[in-house]
Amino acid sequence: MKHSFFKAMKLIRFILFAAAVLPVQSIAGTTLFLPETMYINSGWTPSVPTSREQRIKHFRLDENHVAIDGYDPVSYFKSSGPQKGSAGLTYDFDGVIYWFASAKNLTEFKSNPAQFEPAWGGWCGHAMAVRGEKVEINPVCFKIVNGRNVLFFKTFYANALTNWEKEIKMTPEQRLMVKGDDFWEDALSK
Repeated sequence: MKHSFFKAMKLIRFILFAAAVLPVQSIAGTTLFLPETMYINSGWTPSVPTSREQRIKHFRLDENHVAIDGYDPVSYFKSSGPQKGSAGLTYDFDGVIYWFASAKNLTEFKSNPAQFEPAWGGWCGHAMAVRGEKVEINPVCFKIVNGRNVLFFKTFYANALTNWEKEIKMTPEQRLMVKGDDFWEDALSK
């Protein structure tokens, strides 16, 4: 019974998600910097509530529970792109600590934290969506996908965002997002 409930919830989420993104399919695959007052909320939330302990256990955090290597989660959605936050401007959202570049960004985050948190706990989007693996990221390698910040692994010799762009030629981006959500939900349940 429990298994069929989760399958039904995943199917419903996929249908709702697909319906939400199909009208904007012509801009899919492009990083968009939206005006500061206009954000697209994907509406994704885990079907099983997550505890503070689960978030601390599964999110990509440093030893002080700081996410995104101290980068401001709101700055990804601004035309300036990712900016390093300040330890003087912090917010603890259910055990995950975020730093902010400005008081305005901190206030914006507090109004709707789930909207600005990186997808899949801040792990590499390509690795999570394709294999369900937690892989490190480079905090300045990102893409806004359907209103969500997806981070990617990047070094001198490899760039997972490039792999993501190749992958979406074979698998629609919204399907990759749903697969990543499913893998992430499974990771949170452990």
